[in-house]
Amino acid sequence: IGMASSNFQLQLAGAANLTSFIEATMFQIGSDQRLKENIQEADIGECTRLVLAVRPQTYLLKSTGQAQLGYRAQDFERESQEAYRNSIVGQSLGDDPMLALDYSRIVPILHGALLSALARIEALENRLT
Repeated sequence: IGMASSNFQLQLAGAANLTSFIEATMFQIGSDQRLKENIQEADIGECTRLVLAVRPQTYLLKSTGQAQLGYRAQDFERESQEAYRNSIVGQSLGDDPMLALDYSRIVPILHGALLSALARIEALENRLT
């Protein structure tokens, strides 16, 4: 839809608004190094800072009234440096744009914070011996 034909069964250019459950047995984000340039290691200190600064929250989803667990996009927008923010926070289209989060992109931040915690644990263990 809106793109040149290809070998994909469905290809869409543009935004989509889906209001119900989506079932996918596989969801992958393009991550091949050929898609990237200027690759550098993330600052694991910054990852740890973000994990401490942005807290999970419970809330009622207005559209369904159901209790949920998650984040406010505004917290990541406020707390994140540019590279982190651009990966995680997006914005919907329309007359009243709303912020959105790509929860799968939060995993590298958690990974970085975990590496930092493991390094601190190892340093403390070394001090004990």
